[in-house]
Amino acid sequence: LDLIFDSPETIHELVTDADLSKILKELKPHLKNMLYYLFLRDYSAAEYAESVGQSDRNIRGIRETALKKIRRLYGGVLAYRKENSLPMTLDEKYFLAHGVRKKEKSNR
Repeated sequence: LDLIFDSPETIHELVTDADLSKILKELKPHLKNMLYYLFLRDYSAAEYAESVGQSDRNIRGIRETALKKIRRLYGGVLAYRKENSLPMTLDEKYFLAHGVRKKEKSNR
């Protein structure tokens, strides 16, 4: 199954939350492509920028804009869940309250 969904076009199939999957599915193809290579293939912004013929600075800006959009849309989904007393994980509640994921604890 990993091979079936291992492409930018199917990035939405890699998440288990149906609402987040819908948000990812509706992104423009160039944003799916960028997110796929930056987050799943672990390209640096500079590596990805070079591969698409853009500047590193431009890619970092597009990445931040895309992430803000995803956070905003997913925040709306979570707010709806909270207002309607639908089940939410602790991470989702934290995200709704703070707009970010919980930071991982250090091993110190």
